[in-house]
Amino acid sequence: MKKIKYIIILLTAFSIAACSDFLDTSTPSKLVGPTVYSSVFYTQNEVMGIYSLIANDNLYAKSVSLLWSTNTDIEFAGADTTTITQNTNRGSSNYYGTSANPVLPWTNIYKMIERANLCVEGINNSPLLSQKDSTTMKILLGEALTMRAMGYYELVKHWGDVPFKEEPTFPDLSNVYLGKTNRDTIYNNMIKDLLVAEKSVPWIGQLSYTSERITKGFIKGLIARICLSAGGYSLRDKTGYPMERVANWRDYYVVANQKCKEIIDNGTHKLNPSYLSVWKNINALTIDQIYNENMFEVALGLGQNGEMGYTTGVRFYKNTKYGLGNNANTVNTSAYYFYSFDKNDLRRDVTVAKETYGKTGLPKEDFTANPISYNIGKWDQRWMSSSWLAINMAAAGKFGYGINWVVMRFSDVLLMYAESENELNSGPTDAAKNALKQVRRRAFATTDYSAKVDNYVNALGDHDSFFNAITNERAWEFGGEGIRKWDLVRWNKLETKIEEQRQKFQAMLNGEAVTIFGNSYSSLPTNIYWKYAVDNENIDWANVNYYEQKSDLDLLSTTQLKALGYTKVAWLAGFSTANKNVYNGTLRLFSSGLQKRYNGVCDNRYLFPIYSTAISDSNGALKNSYGF
Repeated sequence: MKKIKYIIILLTAFSIAACSDFLDTSTPSKLVGPTVYSSVFYTQNEVMGIYSLIANDNLYAKSVSLLWSTNTDIEFAGADTTTITQNTNRGSSNYYGTSANPVLPWTNIYKMIERANLCVEGINNSPLLSQKDSTTMKILLGEALTMRAMGYYELVKHWGDVPFKEEPTFPDLSNVYLGKTNRDTIYNNMIKDLLVAEKSVPWIGQLSYTSERITKGFIKGLIARICLSAGGYSLRDKTGYPMERVANWRDYYVVANQKCKEIIDNGTHKLNPSYLSVWKNINALTIDQIYNENMFEVALGLGQNGEMGYTTGVRFYKNTKYGLGNNANTVNTSAYYFYSFDKNDLRRDVTVAKETYGKTGLPKEDFTANPISYNIGKWDQRWMSSSWLAINMAAAGKFGYGINWVVMRFSDVLLMYAESENELNSGPTDAAKNALKQVRRRAFATTDYSAKVDNYVNALGDHDSFFNAITNERAWEFGGEGIRKWDLVRWNKLETKIEEQRQKFQAMLNGEAVTIFGNSYSSLPTNIYWKYAVDNENIDWANVNYYEQKSDLDLLSTTQLKALGYTKVAWLAGFSTANKNVYNGTLRLFSSGLQKRYNGVCDNRYLFPIYSTAISDSNGALKNSYGF
């Protein structure tokens, strides 16, 4: 994979000096103003410096991408009675943030925004911008504007109203100690900037731009994503802290719809026909330049940064075939999410990892019998590159996996388009249905198209049924990708969907009939039987009885089952009463910080508190809200 050359030239050009802990802004100390921005070369280095910061651990290498985007009904950072309220990633992921939590500072986001502000001002004032051939400078301006918008978008999503400025820090610091700006104002400024940025940058494939650079399709998609957030619900800083949306929300949906249609009509971005191949390519550090489904990937460095595969992914233990068991698996999923899928949906077994690997020290899969300890399977050491394997075989501790974080895929554009069509027309149009069908066709074998794609979508005849289908489809398509939480927030469904998960999971443990995301089960097995495939390494998943009771095997003794190669484990209603109580109790803990009965302030408290250091450094300009 060709990685963007972020750092070496940049660091020789200037050093970073913090001028305020409040926003943690920075300025170049040597090459400044006209010197830098009179040269395309130096300007490119400056813009590469913004790219280097979005690859920081506190942005897309770990925090924004993985830890701050849980918990939902389909993914969570697990915890117990001890860790649920601690000032850690687990505590904050479960909505127990405090102003003293050291994992929640926003300083790196503001550092990236400051660097973007310097670039935007420098390029706008550059004599090169007025020259006849100013194409490169305009492209660089578009990239800087876009990454600045990305930074503010993450701040608004996670903190709500925040300090906002679009110029570099003044030498006298007169524009540093700022109060909060209303998020609606910030949204409007982001959208305005992105509408400018999209005009100058190339499409993927033009001028050697790949998915590791900001391109036209991604900017249009980002405009759509931000517009749906701006037109959706969010927790408001007013009496009672209600979830509200702006009165002119439809205006934002119109823009989102338009931008998605422009991407679709252009044809540069397509779905990779294989959902599995999307993730195998990402793990192998291979850029797809055939379909361009991945519209923007934050380029990370093998051995340097990136926790995809470490914080999330199939759980590996040390073994002779893949080396160190270099996983933390903070982000998990559950049997509830597994059963939400149609059993023929090809995305299910890519997304939900029902196994660990090498738990016995041998290179073998091991069945996970804990229904709330499944993992997100989209990151798997068996798909990673030979370069990664060589490092892991020799590793004695944690290192950066280098797997790019995919900020947006084309399937998101199709589903945003379908959703906006449905909202603007008070029901699904043919165009909305066709977009949904495209996503579902990839999810099923051709023999299932009639029932699972055409008949399924054609039966969605009104607004509510289509919206519910979109709600489910986005869960199936984007599990573990840091999208679900923000979908549920803007729909005002975060707390209700998490509570629905708790109730349905309890029904499963009780052996009751249950419907999950439209998939109904009159009963589920009380025992699971599994065995290895002929390779004696991988479990024979095709014959694991997740959906039916194996009455014939229930009659056999442990010795008889062993002779047939089977291992028996209790499942759901077959668990002991003690285990059921543990699972139900744990699920009640997960995400409980959202609820007023636990936080003592309000429901849907998904926003983070401002870190205490930022408040103390603000000269009285800032204070916390939402009861923090």
